[in-house]
Amino acid sequence: MRLSSLQVYQQSLNGINRASTEIAQTQNQLSTGQRVNIGSDDPAATARILAVETELVNINRYQKNIDAVDSRLQRTEGALNSIETILDRLNQLVIQADGAGMTNIERGNIATEISERLLELASLTNTQDENGDYIFSGFINSKPAFVLESGQYSYQGDEGVRHEKIAEQLSIIGSDNGRTLFDGFMINDYIPVAEVGINNAGVEQSLTVQVTDQDQYNTLVREGDIQGYEIKFNLLNEIVPNGPNYSIYQISDGVLVEANTAYDQATGIIRGGLEINIQAAPRSGDTLTIRPIKQTNMLNVIDNIASRIATFEEPSSAVDRGEEEAFDLFVAQSLDALSAIQERVRSSRTSIGARMNTLTAARNSQESLTLVGNQILSDIRDLDYNEAVSKLSFQTLVLETTQQSFVKIANLSLFNYLR
Repeated sequence: MRLSSLQVYQQSLNGINRASTEIAQTQNQLSTGQRVNIGSDDPAATARILAVETELVNINRYQKNIDAVDSRLQRTEGALNSIETILDRLNQLVIQADGAGMTNIERGNIATEISERLLELASLTNTQDENGDYIFSGFINSKPAFVLESGQYSYQGDEGVRHEKIAEQLSIIGSDNGRTLFDGFMINDYIPVAEVGINNAGVEQSLTVQVTDQDQYNTLVREGDIQGYEIKFNLLNEIVPNGPNYSIYQISDGVLVEANTAYDQATGIIRGGLEINIQAAPRSGDTLTIRPIKQTNMLNVIDNIASRIATFEEPSSAVDRGEEEAFDLFVAQSLDALSAIQERVRSSRTSIGARMNTLTAARNSQESLTLVGNQILSDIRDLDYNEAVSKLSFQTLVLETTQQSFVKIANLSLFNYLR
């Protein structure tokens, strides 16, 4: 076989380049501390590394979800714990209000404290997290859960709850909404709920409704229209002398209950145990509805208790003992209502505790999986320094030998003997 000088040179150069490339690869491994730096270093190992790294990324995401849910549940549990403490105090106050020898002044002081505790509860139901989101508002977490409108607390959120994935095959409820926790309680008395719209001046109307005589309002609802009443403001010339006036209709059948009654903006409407004050003077054609409800949220239940205790006066004679018996019944029913609220809060705290235990178990599991994954990565990717240093020495020797061989081969030419 005949070899040209060009082939000899090319083969020698290829050998030198190959040896240099191997040395550079080994030096790169020593500098990074990793055996596999690019896919061509070890294709099979690279595929395994990518699979393990993907799993570790997922585990890291699950751990972040666990931390976020744990923070939210701890904040929720803290708020519920404070609410339960206040409810315990309210139970004591309601029992005291029905105690023997309790004076009207003392009972009024109890009602005042209940009202103050109510404000604390309202603040707790509107607890915010570190991002400023209201934790009991469901998915509408940019708004407070409960707001006071027209003398009644109403829920502004929705019934949404967050489901967070904390493991490959495990999700957990990461939030609780205010409707599930604090709404839907049966109450002893009817509570009026006002509904108003846009008046004839194109302005959204607002008003307040206050119960001045609960028994009278309860009787009005039971003996009248359980669906409530609609108040319509008539033309000014409907009465003499001309002026603002209104008529009242039953909602269920439209029957006229009271016609063409003069309206005074200073005093509002006082009928059936209610006092209705409209912010802007109504115009002819304006309407509003008053609907009774027997199911409401925790805040309205407690507000109703405070109002009844504040307005009750000890009978001055044996003839009026029926009022005292009615108040005793009201206190018993109020204690039942508070007990129902407490039971729901306790049940929710139990659920949150169970979920926090699940989070702890999931966190421990993910941490274990992280350790295993990192160990697998180390076994596949990390460099054996002793082996690499020995390999580098051998590769350096090969390069030097190749270079020396090239020098000697390059001198094997006939021209050297013709000189």
